[in-house]
Amino acid sequence: MPCRSRDRSRSPRRAARAAGGCCAFEASKDAHRWAAYECHLSKGTFIHEACQVRTRVIAGHAQCRTFVLCEEGHVPKKVQKAKNREEQVLAACTVRMNPYLHYRKMWGQIMHISAWEERKGYGSKLVAAVEELLRQEGVDILVAYPAPTRAAQSFWAKMGYQQQERSFLPDEELLPRYEGGPLWPEQNAITEEPLDRLEKKLLVGGTLPAPREGAIRTRPGGEDRKFREVVWNPLDLRTRKAPEVFMTALQLQALLHPVCRRMRGKRCPF
Repeated sequence: MPCRSRDRSRSPRRAARAAGGCCAFEASKDAHRWAAYECHLSKGTFIHEACQVRTRVIAGHAQCRTFVLCEEGHVPKKVQKAKNREEQVLAACTVRMNPYLHYRKMWGQIMHISAWEERKGYGSKLVAAVEELLRQEGVDILVAYPAPTRAAQSFWAKMGYQQQERSFLPDEELLPRYEGGPLWPEQNAITEEPLDRLEKKLLVGGTLPAPREGAIRTRPGGEDRKFREVVWNPLDLRTRKAPEVFMTALQLQALLHPVCRRMRGKRCPF
């Protein structure tokens, strides 16, 4: 008589506990940053701005923080191996953090995102993880300037980013960088035409953010240093230390594929 027992290999509980998943975290060590930098440079899009990518990823200039996606157990540990691409990350994402001028909250602009192997779902996993990690720190809006390609437009539309007739951001936050503002508009490297700005709201509803108190320090900036730009303290760009910004494989899997809906009332394994 054939055995009619259920195939346990396809159980969502076992799948949630399976090893070898992907974890996402902020690049807090030099090996992480160099692996992320090499991941960005693996794409021809960022070759012409390699110097800017290096300062943003390696040194954290321009108020940038970098996040990476790795296989558990294969996190880069040696700087030299990361430079030689012997130790790699699956995907990397660099985000510019912008505290609001009048409120005690932040919004972010995705400056660079890349994956070693495309069409494997690594980019989608990392973007979802970055959104959740930043949401936990009070970031309410993310902005992106996708490349003018069908693949890029489709990817960001799938992730929920749309062009807004009326921006989610206040008018003072839409001031471009060359006028001393926080926004970094992007343009087509070939035609030099401005790219469309896509936005996504991470926090919906809730209480009004608390007003910012105290004096804000500024310095000459903008085009030909004709304007004043805000200088933020590094502590204003985060609410948690970099090593604490981490998402395990189980947490990432629960974020992407909630198994609780398929457990039929059973206790969730997380």
